[in-house]
Amino acid sequence: MRLRHPDGQTVHVATVVSVENVKDVRGLLRRLDAAVVPQRQRLLADVLSISLRLGPILATTLASSIGLRRRLRSELASRSLEVVTLDAGAEATPADGTWRSWWLYTLDLARVLVDLMPEDSNHGSVSTTLPRFGTEHADAHREIAARLFSDLSAGLTEVAWHTGRLVRVAVEAAPQTLVGGSQDIVALLDRADPARIGACLSPAHLMHSAESATQALNQLRRARLAVVKVRLGRHDDPEQAELARTMLAAVLGGPHADCDHLEVDDVEELDAARDELGVVGLDGAADRPLPGAGRSA
Repeated sequence: MRLRHPDGQTVHVATVVSVENVKDVRGLLRRLDAAVVPQRQRLLADVLSISLRLGPILATTLASSIGLRRRLRSELASRSLEVVTLDAGAEATPADGTWRSWWLYTLDLARVLVDLMPEDSNHGSVSTTLPRFGTEHADAHREIAARLFSDLSAGLTEVAWHTGRLVRVAVEAAPQTLVGGSQDIVALLDRADPARIGACLSPAHLMHSAESATQALNQLRRARLAVVKVRLGRHDDPEQAELARTMLAAVLGGPHADCDHLEVDDVEELDAARDELGVVGLDGAADRPLPGAGRSA
């Protein structure tokens, strides 16, 4: 779903499609035909934005074949589906949990995404959680992570140079990782390019870190880090729903949109989010924006 912020910026609201166990394009298309296309038809949506949660095997396969990427993009278009964001959730993080595997996987997702985005979108996002580990050797993990974030920035710059399209990475908090809240994101991204890497905020993680949306945003803004993606919580959890409202108001309620990629867990959550998005001024009347609309940096 594409919405328009009062400042004219396009905001994409994507539904997560979990395909981390799918190993090939044929299986992915079967999953879309069975579970996603009927949802788009039920919503009477001309185009449905989806966030694919690709596993490492399929991500590597697609990253190594431009033919497969072009085929997938064509198949998405024929089903009136569009992809501007990918989701490397905790379930899809490489099984060996190593930093190098995570880095390669994230770059693969960026390379895949630039060839899946529709013609009139010139920037996308990949949300990621970091490898999980025990409490031992945390300082060593931080040093490895900081170095790889710098390398990831360089890799994303190279992708943009070759394709003319920007992909930004959104770092998301998760248990047993180096990121428990916005302060951890600020510390880890000290060497990263803020034009390439920022934060993914969600009500669940604000609750876990005991932060308000305003506190998290202030931390990130002081470090000149962007909110690349917002993940909305479940509407049937009153505490998460209230946090989601304050988070949307803080990120999107001002004169300019501070984020242009939102993500919901399923179509039911998309239905529930519509009223909240309307409250902060997002309008779905112009479903197909002018080419190039949105923030590209």
